[in-house]
Amino acid sequence: MDRVLVAGAGVFGVTAAIELRERGHPVVLIDPGPLPHPLAASTDISKVVRLEYGADEPYTALAERAIEGWLRWNRDLGPLYHETGLLLLRRTPLAPGTLEQDSFEMVSRRGHRPELLDGAAVRARFPAWNAERYRHGIYDPEGGFVESGKAIARLVAEARRLGVELREGVVFARLLEQGVGIISGAGEAMAADQVVLALGAWTPHALPWLAAEFRSTGHPVFHLAPKQCDAFLPERFPVFCADIQNTGYYGFPAHPEGGVVKIARHARGRPMHPQSPQRSVTVEETRQLREFLASTFPLLQDAPIVHTRICLYCDSCDGHFWIARDPDRPGVVVASGDSGHAFKFAPVLGPLIADAVQGRPGQSRFAWRPGLHPARWEEATRSQT
Repeated sequence: MDRVLVAGAGVFGVTAAIELRERGHPVVLIDPGPLPHPLAASTDISKVVRLEYGADEPYTALAERAIEGWLRWNRDLGPLYHETGLLLLRRTPLAPGTLEQDSFEMVSRRGHRPELLDGAAVRARFPAWNAERYRHGIYDPEGGFVESGKAIARLVAEARRLGVELREGVVFARLLEQGVGIISGAGEAMAADQVVLALGAWTPHALPWLAAEFRSTGHPVFHLAPKQCDAFLPERFPVFCADIQNTGYYGFPAHPEGGVVKIARHARGRPMHPQSPQRSVTVEETRQLREFLASTFPLLQDAPIVHTRICLYCDSCDGHFWIARDPDRPGVVVASGDSGHAFKFAPVLGPLIADAVQGRPGQSRFAWRPGLHPARWEEATRSQT
């Protein structure tokens, strides 16, 4: 079996290493470390898991498989995924073409049981919400959140257990000029039969031939300390999207460790390098959050902000992942383009990447597609404001 070198131990890289090892490949996994890497998008307390992708059936079907995988990992690796349900509320009525209406129809047709909600139901069941403003939406009992940093740590441990050779402190610098492999930041040549480049938000900076296909963007994340914790327990305050196509805001119930309520924004973001000195939440981003809280969650409008960070996405031009062989570089697979919605798919990312390494057919939307820059962003939840 081919020896595979995987560069990057975020969610793409570590799941690829595990799957390739389980398929019999000798695998070396390198990362600058420490792991979980403190600057990686996945190194956080939570990421959303959801079925809802509007009218997009391929993503909905992939999300179904991913949730099955999270439940399996809960059994095999310990509790990581919390099935709190998902609340999608909006300020105007549901209509064809909205995320909420299209998602309701799609997941219902596929055998799931989401509920339609009105203002009275929101007021009775989810009291932290301003039900006068958010009077329309759906609740899906499937979905919730994953403790993402903890998940990466357990996946790294699983990779080690399976026999993946893990080398922390090794930085990808460039590909070998002759043969297949890489040169590390320290100048070490590391040969392999195949290479997987899973570099996350570093992709457009580390791979100059792909600089036009990706951009790294920063998105604000806030951890708040609610004064009335009971209102933010999962049964009253599940994972939510608040008219997300227009506001960009989504968030989580009180975290099981520490009780903070995390709220973040899934919008255009700010272009930046992952190691930029500007990688911090701005005064304007904080002002916008407070404005959102005042109109949406009155109980949180004055809650102390106890932690902030900037989550770095690696955006493809269309919002789809990029998991494919490089036609100009034999033996090289690029696995990137998370576009801010990949972590939920962790249980299926490894098989998708391993299929690309082994030359098996993959999903066409994740193919090698340089120069394909559609006019419309194609991921259903992302606000483009």
